[in-house]
Amino acid sequence: MRISKILLFATVVLVLWGLITHGTHAGEGDEPHYLTMAHSLAFDRDLDLTNDYANTASLALGDDFAPDEHARPGKDGRLRPVHDVGMPILFAPYYLLAYKAAGFAVAYIPNRFLQRAKLNFTVIRRHLLSLAMIGITALISLSLLKIFTELSNEPVRAMAWSALLILSPPLLSHSFLFFTEILSAFVAVRIFFWLRGNPSGRLAALFAGACTGYLFLVHARNVGLIAALMALAAYRSRRWTNGSRLLVWFTGGAAVLLMARTAVTYHFWGTWVTTPQARLGLGGGWQLFVAESLTRLAGWLFDQEHGLLPYAPVYLLVPLGWLMLWRSDRELCVEISLVIAAYVGVMAVPTLNDHGWRGGWSPAARFLVPVAPFLCVLVFSAVARLRRVPVLILVVVATQVCLDAIVWQHPKLLWNDGTGTSALLNYLSAGSGRLSAWFPSLVAPVGRRTIVAIGTGSIIWVVTTAWLLQRATATTTSTVGS
Repeated sequence: MRISKILLFATVVLVLWGLITHGTHAGEGDEPHYLTMAHSLAFDRDLDLTNDYANTASLALGDDFAPDEHARPGKDGRLRPVHDVGMPILFAPYYLLAYKAAGFAVAYIPNRFLQRAKLNFTVIRRHLLSLAMIGITALISLSLLKIFTELSNEPVRAMAWSALLILSPPLLSHSFLFFTEILSAFVAVRIFFWLRGNPSGRLAALFAGACTGYLFLVHARNVGLIAALMALAAYRSRRWTNGSRLLVWFTGGAAVLLMARTAVTYHFWGTWVTTPQARLGLGGGWQLFVAESLTRLAGWLFDQEHGLLPYAPVYLLVPLGWLMLWRSDRELCVEISLVIAAYVGVMAVPTLNDHGWRGGWSPAARFLVPVAPFLCVLVFSAVARLRRVPVLILVVVATQVCLDAIVWQHPKLLWNDGTGTSALLNYLSAGSGRLSAWFPSLVAPVGRRTIVAIGTGSIIWVVTTAWLLQRATATTTSTVGS
């Protein structure tokens, strides 16, 4: 098992490291503004960003100096970040080291070598930060390897599928970005498996609770994750030794970090929970509420730009995996479903999430990344106990591998910005746009073709899942019988 962990970790790091040597759009969108927050914490030891955006000679932002909607005057008149501060606080020491290392490299490496390698201060610093995020992604792969091995008792299969799912969107496409989603996924999955164990020790429970509350400090969007993990802690604590005491320490740790986020919010904006970024949506009647919620769910799955399935068809196996896991480990199935439903459910409610379902200028399925590891468990459950994997599943896997190879070589294809045409589909159709015409686009107004495509695709998906379930049941039964 130890060799498998080392091999998987090294494979993930090397493949993702190779990806960032190609041209990407890393450092755009929200990312430079998170870096500016880390820069201010590292050098000024505060989050007053006035001088950071005003100083055009600063190397913190690269070529982007405008705060736009990413920073606004707070209640004291100082320029404050609208984004949550949890990730920049955690990474400030590492950012300082990366900044110093990049400066050292530029000062001492001959300029002709830097030009040949297309490196400068900003790119070197960018790569060092990407390596940190890649390391976190590799740690997620080890968590998947552990549970995959437990579900299948097949170490080779577990390692192969761990690598496949980690090195596929959306985890692949966000693994090197200084966004909150990968960090949220890592914290959530580690706390989830800690809760499923038999924890002991008050300090461990306090730390686990603090990590759970920290998710809210990382991003307010994680409130559904926190609620699910707190509910699981209350349920699982009944089986722990001294469970009631550990639950108190766990809850106390979470409360401390939740209060810290509240204190920061009040200090910046004079409010307790909401910020200019984390704001409530406006009501518009139940018809608009239902239509918007359904649009978000359909968009997260099917939209050709920001949907999960066009970039990661391997997640078509989620329903089959859920049914298989329900049969083999009902408790784990329910707990995973709770985490996914709580997180996605909060985001799907327009009143609680005013930002819709797209991630802006970002790779596809950005908002699903925090629960992607849990979806991975469901995907693997579809094949965990099969003696022979059906040909149709192998076709899906082969398609995913081909797509992964394309976006690894051309990672700029991962970015979309709500134009109605997928960069990947446009590339696959040689710029003709023919493939885009056949895939759903949830850009308003939603056309009849999109509705028909989603309806037809959903029916085919359900029928195919039922057929695969029948085949999988027969294979699993024959395996048990032998």
